[in-house]
Amino acid sequence: MFKQPREIQRKVERIKLLNISLKSFIFSRDYYNIPTPSFSSTSSSWSWLLSSSKQGYHLISTPHNISRSKTLLYRLIVQTFLALFLVTKCCDAAKQDALQSSTGCAFPKRWEGRWFQSGVQQEITIEGSTLSTRGRCIASEGDKFLLVNEKGCHRCVVIYQKHINILQYKESMGCKGRETLHYLCEQIPGDALLYSMFKINPEPIKCPLSGSFTFTYNRGHGECKNPVSKMDMCTEDSRLLLNFQACPDVSGTESTVEELTCLAWWKDGNSRYLVGLVSHYHATSNEDRFRCFVYEKISGSGAANADAEYKLAQSGDATCNGLESAEVGSRIMTLKRAPITERCDFPAWFKGPRHWHALMGNANYIFHPSDGSLHIVKPSGYMEARALCEQINKQTTTEMMAVVHHTTGCTSGYMCVMFYRRDTHVAELQMGTPAARLEDACTTENFDVHRTPFVTLLANNPETQICPMEGYYSIKGFLIPSSSISRHKRNHNNKSRMHRHREVVSFRNQENADSYYYSMEKRKAFSRMRRTAAVAQVLQQPSDNVTQDFYNLESTRARRETMGCNINHNTNRRLYIGCNENTVIEVKPKCKNDEEETYTCHGHWQENQTTFIIAKHLSSQHGVCISYVPIEGNQVQVYAGDTCHRPGMLQAEAGATTTGGFGGGGNSGGVTTTHKTMSNVTVIGKCGDTSTSITLHYRNNSWMILTVLTIVLFNSILR
Repeated sequence: MFKQPREIQRKVERIKLLNISLKSFIFSRDYYNIPTPSFSSTSSSWSWLLSSSKQGYHLISTPHNISRSKTLLYRLIVQTFLALFLVTKCCDAAKQDALQSSTGCAFPKRWEGRWFQSGVQQEITIEGSTLSTRGRCIASEGDKFLLVNEKGCHRCVVIYQKHINILQYKESMGCKGRETLHYLCEQIPGDALLYSMFKINPEPIKCPLSGSFTFTYNRGHGECKNPVSKMDMCTEDSRLLLNFQACPDVSGTESTVEELTCLAWWKDGNSRYLVGLVSHYHATSNEDRFRCFVYEKISGSGAANADAEYKLAQSGDATCNGLESAEVGSRIMTLKRAPITERCDFPAWFKGPRHWHALMGNANYIFHPSDGSLHIVKPSGYMEARALCEQINKQTTTEMMAVVHHTTGCTSGYMCVMFYRRDTHVAELQMGTPAARLEDACTTENFDVHRTPFVTLLANNPETQICPMEGYYSIKGFLIPSSSISRHKRNHNNKSRMHRHREVVSFRNQENADSYYYSMEKRKAFSRMRRTAAVAQVLQQPSDNVTQDFYNLESTRARRETMGCNINHNTNRRLYIGCNENTVIEVKPKCKNDEEETYTCHGHWQENQTTFIIAKHLSSQHGVCISYVPIEGNQVQVYAGDTCHRPGMLQAEAGATTTGGFGGGGNSGGVTTTHKTMSNVTVIGKCGDTSTSITLHYRNNSWMILTVLTIVLFNSILR
């Protein structure tokens, strides 16, 4: 079915309108002097015919002039490309407008914090989309940021992250109005000044230059070569100590000590940069402390080469400006690795375990075979001190006196140290007072073997050993250090308060309260009657094993006391050494699940009629030294503490100020605090000695026997 001529006419009109709109939007007919094609059948250049098909009528054109057709085709192609260009430009402008009006631009999270820039009085803060000294970010692309301040000034800031602690940036100059990001960034010249921002209170990094160096330096008045200066590592691998020497023939040199904390380093081209905090008596502000360095290796192969040399240039202010090579700077240094000196070695039995820890648990002593050094490390991982063996004064199979070169922080010196092998997994150290010269370390003024306190060390993962002094005893007091006693009392008081809290019940009237407490008293009285009846039964019906009967009664009382954890440590209790297990020491009765007075033995030795036992708490795994000192007869004094009890060391161990010590064993230059308790112990017998056990139980329970006999006698009189 054919379409109506009216519909065909409407389609022709739409084509005319489309042709007119394109012509008026892009080109002018007069400008190109090209006749407008007509859709009439009388056109000289084009004929429009109606062709019929199954789909209906269609318009087709027939060219009368081939050149006119080509011109029209070229015109259509040009129009299409120009239209695409205009559309692209419009979209780009719209995109920039959208970016400028948005608030979604934000700086990376890792940049947030407080920053210092030389010449800027206040701290610079980066947070979210705000750079405090420049304004708010409204658009970004890569490392380019479009910022606007409160005055409406727009600027492009290009920020480079050299390190997590160092940012450098360039920026467009002047105050611009509403401009695009690309336009403003293109206005930054290639030689624009590069500003540096240093993070305030950053996390230090490991210094790229490690080890000991000797160096010469030049501050523009000549090179100071003699005497030579020295650079050493501190205990932390993020700090270096530079000892500058003054040269009499070179002006501008002085004898001073500077400490450098490394904050960042990066490579830019062939140059390596280092930023650090310099601490010395002239440095009073961030302007004085932040410094930039550029360095390069000038000889030697490999990082740890013995003959390695470096050239290092330092900036004169808190910027990296002007540091283009290691040859130009405020101060030029030539570093040469210090020659490796022959050193002595620590005892083989001490190096074997490689890892020791103090009984207090406040320090680990770790031997490093790579350089033969001993590191004293806190449980947190912080290295408190480092020691190297310098000279051996005397040595046997179990003892060695040596002078060590020790470093604590950035302070170093020489110290006299005694090493004692007490058992396979037990060692002790005595450490003297630091001295500036090696020959002064072991003098009487700096080291007194009779007064210097001991630090007791236990190897990591020590094997258990059979406990000495096997047997069972009567003990009055604690078998735990005083620090554990205070913790035990706190726990006991908390439990007592909870127990009392459960007993304090709110009542609406006094009658109910009286009834409650009357019931409590009745229960207590009934419990006492049952206990008395049990004892009477034991006395009236003698058993073949009286010891076992009394042991059962004692176990019943122990269980009863355990429920409330109300043990009186001032009364006699039982101390078992190697009875239940030959490697275990324990005191009974004890609170339920309370292993504070249960230990495993790991080593022992004898010294001046005193037996020292090194053991571990069964639950906490903390170490303790138990000193067994006989007095007279079957009486013994037992000391339990974080250090071993020695009468001659009482004053030092009790808290005297000591200036020696490079470790964390309680002697690192402050007040030594030890925790020790003394208990009175009576020897009863060997484990399994039944006859002696009977005597012990009758002695400990004589008051109970007398009470029972009195009750029986009273009952007979009443009858």
